[in-house]
Amino acid sequence: MNSIHSGAPSDPCPHFIFNKADDIIAPHLQTIITSSFLSATFPKSWKHAEVNALLKKPTVDPSDLKNFRPISLLPFPAKVIEKTVNKQLTNFLEDNSLLDPSQSGFRANHSTETALISVTDDIRTLMDNGETVALILLDLSAAFNTVCHRTLISRLRSTGIQGQALDWITSFLSNSSQRVYLPPFRSDPTEIFCGVPQGTSLSLTLFNVYMSPCANIVRKHSIIITSYADDTQLILSLTKDPTSAKTNLQDGMKDVADWMKLSRLKLNSDKTEVLILGNTPTAWDDSWWPTALGTAPTPSDHARNLGFILDPLLTMTKQVNAVSSSCFLTLRMLRKIFRWIPADTRKTVTHALITSRLDYGNTLYAGTTAKLQKHLQRIQNASACLILNIPRNSHISAHLRHLHWLPVNKRITFRLLTHAHKALHNKGPELLNRRLSFYTPTRPLRSANLTLAAVPRIRRTTAGGRSFSYLAAKTWNSLPTILRTTQDHSAFRRLLKTWLFEQQ
Repeated sequence: MNSIHSGAPSDPCPHFIFNKADDIIAPHLQTIITSSFLSATFPKSWKHAEVNALLKKPTVDPSDLKNFRPISLLPFPAKVIEKTVNKQLTNFLEDNSLLDPSQSGFRANHSTETALISVTDDIRTLMDNGETVALILLDLSAAFNTVCHRTLISRLRSTGIQGQALDWITSFLSNSSQRVYLPPFRSDPTEIFCGVPQGTSLSLTLFNVYMSPCANIVRKHSIIITSYADDTQLILSLTKDPTSAKTNLQDGMKDVADWMKLSRLKLNSDKTEVLILGNTPTAWDDSWWPTALGTAPTPSDHARNLGFILDPLLTMTKQVNAVSSSCFLTLRMLRKIFRWIPADTRKTVTHALITSRLDYGNTLYAGTTAKLQKHLQRIQNASACLILNIPRNSHISAHLRHLHWLPVNKRITFRLLTHAHKALHNKGPELLNRRLSFYTPTRPLRSANLTLAAVPRIRRTTAGGRSFSYLAAKTWNSLPTILRTTQDHSAFRRLLKTWLFEQQ
């Protein structure tokens, strides 16, 4: 229970009391949960959700209701039982490989970063062959709120879930209610006939099961797919075989739209984005888009995908500029108050507001120009000066070591190699595991025992030379033998960080 930090505002007993008195409350709650499982019934009093509407972005218009994201706040005991069920359901799905490997949402060892690495690696591999690529970012309207319960139960049954387990999930989904909570006001309760509540771990896993068939439909038309929950990215080469590619895209998008219609999901063509990557952006025109889906989206000069800005050549320039602008604005605001804040608190705040932005998706900065990485390094230098209250023109290397911070280029290498270690030992997501493998010589050689990675051949240093598959393998092979032969991931991270500090 200590890992659950919130409950509904209507909870008769606040969540912190559960956490502080868990030795007294836990046995009774366990009895209720056991009874719920044995009777295959989810308690009706726990099915009511208080919906808190949050703005998707601080810059959007708050008068437009479409700009709000509904978050369901459920009773604290309901979250405890859901977490228990979700753990068992997730173990069953993962152990039997029942979730599509292209889905990265809400799964262990998966993240938005691993999804982005997969997308950019696929694109760079195609661009390395001289191809122009279309990246299509599909937008679904209120995907979590339109899930059909009957269809979801049918798809759960097809995975092998049956008996009391299926009856319990059916009970969990049925006869639920919700009301909107905007302090101090609450709307009247409304019964829910479809959808899964956002904000619960079990709902997210159920949504992954619901979306699983979509990936197979897309792949039948030779289109690469990567998903994170309802954020779906499609990758298609436009120039290798234009006639077949156009047919595949039109038929594939039509089949996806038909499947979504049957699944009560709505594809929002107006918000679907297209980014053309490569040297011949004119390869795409409106005729590629199926007329049945409405007006063809106009290709953008950049696209924001899972919080990361991608440009047509994947130089990451727009992303670095956006991070730089945002971080320096935050630093200017913090500078006004930091003189009254202790150094430890300054470090915590800076880590939350600045370092987290620098580190997000920083594997994708591997292979970028030294000039771009220098922009990011200036942010880290300014953060260190602000924390330690030293002049901005100070020599910074010693101060970074004092804070135990790796420079930006080393942080990028650290993250790249931690992903490589997981992929080589099959401990990462399947999306990355299949991109790296250990080198196996065709005849007995001394290098066979050096745990080297197989480095793929590339044609273009600005495309394949910046791909994860190539950079991760090449950087891995530059490590000392003691690091390459360390199998435990936690031990590898410690040794790697120490080694990177020594390289400065």
